[in-house]
Amino acid sequence: MRSGRIAALSIGAAVIFTGAAGAHEANIVSTIVNAPLAAAGTVRGAKVGINVYLQNEQAPGMEFMDPKIVGYGIPAGGRLEVEMSSGYERDWEVGLSQAAVMLVTGAPQQGLPGKAVGYGVEEGDINTFVFAPTAESGLPAEKLMSPAPGSAKDPVRNRGIKVIHIGFMQSAFINSGKQGTVTVRFVDANGKVVHKGSASIDFIADAVPQVLPTNFPDGVRNHNWQKIRSGQTLGQTEGTVPVAALLYDKADVPAAKMAMFKAGIGGAGVLSTPQLKAMGYEKPASIARYNGGLILRDSDGDGALDPARDTIIGGIVARAPKGAKGQELRSLERGGKPVLSAATETIAAKPGKRFGGAVMQLQFTGGSLPGKYRPTLALLKEPGNLNSGDGSAYTYTIVVE
Repeated sequence: MRSGRIAALSIGAAVIFTGAAGAHEANIVSTIVNAPLAAAGTVRGAKVGINVYLQNEQAPGMEFMDPKIVGYGIPAGGRLEVEMSSGYERDWEVGLSQAAVMLVTGAPQQGLPGKAVGYGVEEGDINTFVFAPTAESGLPAEKLMSPAPGSAKDPVRNRGIKVIHIGFMQSAFINSGKQGTVTVRFVDANGKVVHKGSASIDFIADAVPQVLPTNFPDGVRNHNWQKIRSGQTLGQTEGTVPVAALLYDKADVPAAKMAMFKAGIGGAGVLSTPQLKAMGYEKPASIARYNGGLILRDSDGDGALDPARDTIIGGIVARAPKGAKGQELRSLERGGKPVLSAATETIAAKPGKRFGGAVMQLQFTGGSLPGKYRPTLALLKEPGNLNSGDGSAYTYTIVVE
């Protein structure tokens, strides 16, 4: 049994951080979440679709996703081991190969495919993926960047391994029991473990609508950790791109078929709190936590959003530097009209056809004070039921300079 067990709660599932190292060694695994290409990757009995988020002592949790922070590399002659330690049943028809796993830099993810960056994937000990560099120099973190076209346009390139996507094109495991644990080890040429960590996630009993990070629009450019000045607007100010989210409807199918579920939530967008006030709308107490605005689905098909007519499917929990004013997250606007969520295939044809879902694009106006602004997009477990609680959520970071 590993020591240093710490309990934490994540929206949609309880996440337990498991200290895999001694008191002088940091746990390099921050958390485990539903993968951004899976509608039901953490449902009990369904195929695994998860992201294992890494961290280091200097940049714990989401701070590790800051592009200026360099992720992990694989030492020359060494390897990376990712063990599905417990709670996962093997599907023996699917091999432990690149099709079932992907190394990632950043979140939303910019892939690091083995053929492009120089590693192979094979099966190690029981339920363990092994990543071995093909070059004698290994995979130096400082040089490890995604070949995705849009990443070259990022103001700061993400470097190094920051996320491990398990259940990529295929999934070799099934969520079994109540909880799953994943252990990550970076091993040097002498067989010494130089970095390690693990975390556990409670499987959920039923699927929920999913809001997930994505950078499918804009050629897989990083939509997270963008920098603007006070009063500037992401998605409108030159050189910026909108905040984007991938939306999946509830996978209301048997668990064995959830991995194939692709239905998105079309016609969705965000009305900010200032917009709602201008409309004379007051949030009910049951959704007062959505201090930044509401996520609605256009129910009557008029292309506009109105909480009196359309379905409330979630909301925005806004965090900003103390005393900041003027910050606002709302639907991207073109020609004075909101751009509502549309099938991914219409925005990014190839991945949209493969993974489905719908993409929602938002604009964010920087507040009056410098610092980190963190809007959390959350979806209700049951769309329209304001008392159902949150089923999934994702937090973006915007830096105002």
